[in-house]
Amino acid sequence: MAWEFDEGGKFGSEKAAEDYARRNGLSGSDFRTRRTGDQVELELRRSALDGRALRDSTEGRRDGRC
Repeated sequence: MAWEFDEGGKFGSEKAAEDYARRNGLSGSDFRTRRTGDQVELELRRSALDGRALRDSTEGRRDGRC
């Protein structure tokens, strides 16, 4: 069975994206990162989110979304 992932934002580095996911209580299997040019896209496993809103101070983000 394939997992479905949703966009989690754009970051300046893999570390910033992973830190964001971990601050929101996600385990390593609940997210993945992908480098696209000079930024990193974070993808979050849909079933791990379970309808909850993620919180963050936008530190390390490139897209400014919270």
